[in-house]
Amino acid sequence: MKALLFVFLLINLYSKEIIGSIDKLDFPLLNIENVATRVDTGATNSSIHCTNIEKINDKFVRCNILGKESLIKEISKIKEVKSSNGVSQNRYFIKTEIVILGKTYISELSLNDRSSMTYPFLLGRDILIQDFIVDVSKENLSFDFKERTKN
Repeated sequence: MKALLFVFLLINLYSKEIIGSIDKLDFPLLNIENVATRVDTGATNSSIHCTNIEKINDKFVRCNILGKESLIKEISKIKEVKSSNGVSQNRYFIKTEIVILGKTYISELSLNDRSSMTYPFLLGRDILIQDFIVDVSKENLSFDFKERTKN
């Protein structure tokens, strides 16, 4: 029985991708590449840097994502989020694609002014739980993979 459990754990471990503590990720639907990213297993949700966040109506939000021109995106949800400093605020979430290690994932991202943060994108457990194990001794595994597999 112990051997069977060990085999199951080994298969589960190796079926997951390893990602480091920081990386550079791509957001194809937003036309943004190489976004400096902090991988945070303590964060429930992923968050992307936005400014000028403005609700247009019940379905859409306008904002400047990562300093780009104003974009209008559909709101996937509005949720109260507690930041690392303990302050709660209602945030808008959008659905978009994220490319990690050559695979595309659909995820909901909270829109938040992260200008005081080192990394404009925080990759949280909402995405990590799908396929990843975090090795904090590694960095830029997804970016390096992308560079190696360029045509």
